[in-house]
Amino acid sequence: MRQYRVCAVLLVGLSGCSWLPDRTMEYRMAKEIKPMTVPEGMSMRGQEDLFTVPDADQRLHFERRVRFQAPLPPGLGSDALEPEEEINAPAPAVENTRIVLTRDGNGFPIIMIYTVFPWAWEYVGQALASTDITIDDRSRETGTFFVTVPRRYGLSDRDALIKLSLTVNGVQVAVLNKRGTALVDREPGQQILQRLYDSL
Repeated sequence: MRQYRVCAVLLVGLSGCSWLPDRTMEYRMAKEIKPMTVPEGMSMRGQEDLFTVPDADQRLHFERRVRFQAPLPPGLGSDALEPEEEINAPAPAVENTRIVLTRDGNGFPIIMIYTVFPWAWEYVGQALASTDITIDDRSRETGTFFVTVPRRYGLSDRDALIKLSLTVNGVQVAVLNKRGTALVDREPGQQILQRLYDSL
């Protein structure tokens, strides 16, 4: 019974809103009256309109010129990509390219190739093809060669990745595990990169 009473009160309250007059549009029916006139010799402060509407001939006119066009956003790039001018440039001789077998800050072996990425990718691909390391697949977009390494290199898992990374100084070549989550141990990594370095 109590619930019925609450519902009845709500219905009466909601319907009561329609009994209130709607005065939202009454301003349209307002009549314009003449401004107050002041006798000669007297003045009234605030006689001027606060927000005057200028005459049509006093308003600013803007000529529509060429429509603004938003510039195109820059293209998405990859760390492995170089500008088109460098890609289309003639290939430098590998003998004239500085290639260094060294170690990174943590003591892991790496190869540094001081050239643009497209040519470093080409050099490493040709060098791997001339070794006993088998290329199973490759992804130029990520700079990765998926390889199978012979047992004599001492790698616990024969599947590995040869990863090329573009740096400020050049292209860095390293050997990663097959998941690409970490560098392989120093000794087998040194042997693999030494074999690759000898073929470059």
